[in-house]
Amino acid sequence: MNYLFIVIIVCVLALIVYRITAAIIASRRGGSGKNAYVLGMTALADGEMDKALGYFKQAVREEPQSIDAYLRLGDVVRESGDVPRAIQIHRELTVRTGVPKEVMARVMLSLARDYVKSKRFDRASATYENLLKLTPHNQKALVELLDVYEEMGEWDKAYLTRREVSKLTKADDTHELSLYKAYVGKRYLDGGRLKEAESSLKDAIKIDSECVPGYLYLGDLYYQEGKIDDAISSWRRIVTTYPEVAYVTFRRLEKAFYEKGRFEKIIDLYNDVLERNPGDVRTLMTLAYIQRRKGNLDDAISMCKTALDFEPESRSVKQALARLYYEKGEIELSLKTMVEAFNGFPTDDETYTCEECGNKVNEALWRCPRCKNWESFV
Repeated sequence: MNYLFIVIIVCVLALIVYRITAAIIASRRGGSGKNAYVLGMTALADGEMDKALGYFKQAVREEPQSIDAYLRLGDVVRESGDVPRAIQIHRELTVRTGVPKEVMARVMLSLARDYVKSKRFDRASATYENLLKLTPHNQKALVELLDVYEEMGEWDKAYLTRREVSKLTKADDTHELSLYKAYVGKRYLDGGRLKEAESSLKDAIKIDSECVPGYLYLGDLYYQEGKIDDAISSWRRIVTTYPEVAYVTFRRLEKAFYEKGRFEKIIDLYNDVLERNPGDVRTLMTLAYIQRRKGNLDDAISMCKTALDFEPESRSVKQALARLYYEKGEIELSLKTMVEAFNGFPTDDETYTCEECGNKVNEALWRCPRCKNWESFV
């Protein structure tokens, strides 16, 4: 009896020990996975991408059903440069069943970012659009989709998206919306769809009467249609109302006035700009360029000197002045080698520089294609 009792006690103790050990092992495994995820998040917050990658890999091995661990793993893989692998990870998550709507929205957002990173903007836009069907008022997705539409040149969709963002933020984005609408018109104009272009550009001006690109591109449209007087009228609206940016119209107006046989009118217009904005170096140099073409070198030199009063360190103005001195025969003021080194006149190749990133372009733009800022060119 005693022996049998002892055997029973030993078996019961063995069973208890087994169960306790199994529970400890299971607990350690579960805790290890959780700790790996937490450590991965900590490393991610600290910017230690290699460590984060290792921890998230460990987390998904120990908890293969953890969507959040896979989601974070895909994000880290993307930022580490392996975009195709990130796409694979996030796409696999989209086909899982029973995923809550909020979690699936996060997965789709990450997948859309993968496509943006790989410059597959068509796939990115489609993913953002599907995400917005799932969560229609997702402001983060709308803002990122707006960037994608801009990158694709889909300005009509960009305009509608920007309008939705404005509604959600309750911001007065009237001016910005007019710029988007002007770009819609510009796209139609470049594509030869003149009727749609005119409608969009007039809408831009209705949205905001101070939409300079609306008047500029509307003038381009009229000029293309042979309505030169209407083109001049639209461009002159910019000159008379917004003299600080009048220079964007100068080349256009010169060409239009020349075709109408009224080239001298352009000089009166430039002088009018200077009366209201005496320190406008671009206008001064444009007038200097015209006087040079007319052979009035002394007048051109005088205007360059005035320009230097406002921008003493301007290399382009000094370049023009050196060229004028050389053409006038005043070799002591302008050595031939300097003329050869700075061969050209600043208005021969008009450039515009983005104040935000320094990007230089040869036409007036209202959105920098490099840094994406609006109205940053001077």
